[in-house]
Amino acid sequence: MSDSDSDDLFAEGDSSIMDAAARFGVLDMLDGPAKAVEQTAAGFAELLATAPELVALGNSNLGDEGLARLSTALATAPGASVTALDVEDNGIGDEGAAALAEALKGGALPNLTTLAMTNNNVGGAGMATISSALAGGALVQLSSCDFNGNQLGDAGLVALGGAIAKGAFAQLSRLYLNKTGVTDAGLVDFSAAITSGEDSSLVMPKLYELWLSNNSIGDAGASALFAAFEKGAMDNLGDLRLQYNQLGDGACSSLVGVLGAYPLSNVWYLGLNDNAFSDAGLAALEVALGNGVLPRLEFLTASSPQSSVAMQQQVQDTFTHRERPPKPPRK
Repeated sequence: MSDSDSDDLFAEGDSSIMDAAARFGVLDMLDGPAKAVEQTAAGFAELLATAPELVALGNSNLGDEGLARLSTALATAPGASVTALDVEDNGIGDEGAAALAEALKGGALPNLTTLAMTNNNVGGAGMATISSALAGGALVQLSSCDFNGNQLGDAGLVALGGAIAKGAFAQLSRLYLNKTGVTDAGLVDFSAAITSGEDSSLVMPKLYELWLSNNSIGDAGASALFAAFEKGAMDNLGDLRLQYNQLGDGACSSLVGVLGAYPLSNVWYLGLNDNAFSDAGLAALEVALGNGVLPRLEFLTASSPQSSVAMQQQVQDTFTHRERPPKPPRK
């Protein structure tokens, strides 16, 4: 490097990490192509021909047409090497989702483990087409699915529940559904669908993270979800996020009741802040925590505009000072 070159990661004139990587001569160390992908069926086919593990197309202005072109390319080059597909922030709606679903039905992306469609415009109809593909046996190795910031609504969640009831998502460990327009009605029907079989312990047995924050879920929806846990669904759950919803005292009582019979022994993170419960709901949760429920819990957020700071602090104190099981020895 000459004296005039900067050794800072970003220097004047760098507009992206790619510019900095080029300046340091390490482009070959980065995943994916160094140049932008031509958003045509032929361009996407050329990309797939390089046998990438990651297809990163986030913030690429794909829209429905761009995703349809990618799906067309997948019809002839199914992308067996691809384990992660990122199409977040692309203005994708139901038409693009339907095109992708059709490609998946045809056997595209057979080894995909990570699907990120965050912050698009996929609605209930688009989620239904993707769910149908999954119910038919597509993406059997999927372990992470991110639909945060879409417009799935209750119809989309119920469609997803139907696919799960048919055995989809057997390998899933992360399901992100924050800010997707879900209400009580959708979560009630979803919970009923996923526990409609003979053995609820087979429902997403590897799921570890379930995020449902920033929706319109109240007592009825939360209680239905907790009842599904009690039946054995999502037995591996470790991270449950229900922040910024409308959970009231009824949801707290329901959770406490479920925990009395089924302690969710693997949960380490429980997010309940910014809901609608009062001191009464928090008091019930505090007693349960003191009695040893959620034994692995390490992180708890439980506050609401309707509850007092004193009660919130009391819950945190009980949580912090409760008796905990010994940690397993290091191997």
